Formats: sequence, structure tokens, C-alpha cells
Amino acid sequence: MFTLAKSFRFAAAHTLRSPYLSEEDNKRVYGKCANASGHGHDYTLEFRLSSERLDGGIVFGRGQLDRLVGDHIAPRFDRKDVNDTLGPAFISSGEHLAIAAFELIRPHLPSGIRLEVRLIETEKNSFVYRGE
Repeated sequence: MFTLAKSFRFAAAHTLRSPYLSEEDNKRVYGKCANASGHGHDYTLEFRLSSERLDGGIVFGRGQLDRLVGDHIAPRFDRKDVNDTLGPAFISSGEHLAIAAFELIRPHLPSGIRLEVRLIETEKNSFVYRGE
């Protein structure tokens, strides 16, 4: 198995809340992160692409991955309020942001490539999604 791991940094704002909960329940579940004014993070988003075989000596082109992130991730995440760009029903937890990044990139990868996304929110919090 061969793996290409590449990290991207971006700054984004969000308000952690669920449209399915009352204001009181949002504050209980999400604490200060449910503040209606929002807050931001400097995130690191790591993509790990794995394959059992190499195509032309590589797992996947690094420049190709840069373009995919530039086309599909950056317009929704970088210097944006992800609650605005990903929709009002989107719950902007680290778990859901990792899933969103996975789902934005996965359709553009060859079928033989396995994808794992790791979203680092703070030095103490990170989230991994493998699509399983």
C-alpha cells in the first residue's frame, strides 16, 4: 500500500448549532461555540490518498490534489463562514467538516484510490473520516 499525505491550511468561521435544537439546547450541547456571533479557527485539512498500485510511479499527482482542493474546498472553507457556504442545515462540527471535505473530493478521484480526511481544529482536537 502506498499513501500520499498532503496538508492544507485555511481559516474559517462558524457557529456550532443545530437547526433541529432549540436555542437553549444548542447552548447546552455546544456551549460557547453556539454563540450566534460565531468564532473562527485556523484549520489544517490533511488528505491521505492510498493505493495498492502506482500510476506512473505515483499514487496521485500532488498538483492534481492542489487543484481539487483549490476548486472544491477553498471556495467553501477558506476565509468563509462555513455555515453560509455549506448551508443553513449544516452542523459545522469538526466531524461534519471532515465529512464535507471528503464528499467534495471523493467524486474526483479514481476508483482505486482510498481517501482519508483529517481535520485538525486545534492542537488538542482533530477528526478523521474514511467514508466507512
